[in-house]
Amino acid sequence: MDVRVGGRYHIRFGVPGQETHDVEGTYLEVEPHRKLVFDWGWKSTPERISLVTITLKPSGSGTELVFKHEKFYDQAARDSHNEGWAGAFVKFDKLFID
Repeated sequence: MDVRVGGRYHIRFGVPGQETHDVEGTYLEVEPHRKLVFDWGWKSTPERISLVTITLKPSGSGTELVFKHEKFYDQAARDSHNEGWAGAFVKFDKLFID
């Protein structure tokens, strides 16, 4: 990860014995401690670029994370990402909140 405007990232993840997922993109906005905006493209379908925005805001004694993923190729891609992100955020909660 090269977290700067124009910098690139590459993430590979999966479950042993199942499909490996491979995604990469470019950081479009970087505001330290406040906001990240980057494009999101699977290596298997590089023509289908979507957009992720993560905003961090002080909230009480903690931080509120606002996550938005948009500009999907189609509804099926949106629904699949929704399912994947929902699972990821359950794990995120257990790691940071529980």
